[in-house]
Amino acid sequence: MLQCVSAVSDRFSSLSGTQSYQFLMLGLEGAGKTTFLYKLKINGYKKADVQADMVYLKEVKQDPGYHFEELSSPTIGQYSIWEVPGNDVMRPLWPMFYRYLHIHGVFFVVDAFSPTCFDLDQENFRKLSKARDALFHLLHEDELRVSVFFLVLNVNRSTEDAAKKEEEEQEENALFEMLGVPEIEQMVHMKTRFRKVVLNCANISRKDSNWENILKDFRKMQVQIQSQIGS
Repeated sequence: MLQCVSAVSDRFSSLSGTQSYQFLMLGLEGAGKTTFLYKLKINGYKKADVQADMVYLKEVKQDPGYHFEELSSPTIGQYSIWEVPGNDVMRPLWPMFYRYLHIHGVFFVVDAFSPTCFDLDQENFRKLSKARDALFHLLHEDELRVSVFFLVLNVNRSTEDAAKKEEEEQEENALFEMLGVPEIEQMVHMKTRFRKVVLNCANISRKDSNWENILKDFRKMQVQIQSQIGS
């Protein structure tokens, strides 16, 4: 843990004085966060290759646990993403990142691509409940009170069939409801800082219009938040 604190502190020092936006990418283990990050970082990087490379890095003990990448966008300029694992060991360390860093936005990723993720069984209810609790906790953390939040449902849409698409949308809406989205959207102070999005994180790139639209939304929301703080 001390090594992790030191690494984050050193990285923070190297970023001091820059105009780069800082994002946290969080979620439970297996939500697709690492694939999401490296699909954004490296154009054409395939999901299977990301997974294989991460396995190799762990085997040779070169994986620090979290991942950090610097990116750029015509919409917001320079920005950085910290992707932190969501297993039982790393979740208690999440606060270390947003207490050492000024986090402008959080991407909370939820698995909606696994073949069994929509099964109505005890394990899925447990996972969704854990994800919901983590999301609500983050939304009310003092250090993140002016951070923009995107709840990302990581899907695997593979068909254009209208009936199938309608079924998928119903399943996605059910997941959003179980994650407490209707309750969040009713909170007055969340209207300018919370959005829900549906993305195929294994089929995204930094140049994708969907990603650029998310960054545009982020910038608009941040301006609104800053204006509320100043008023």
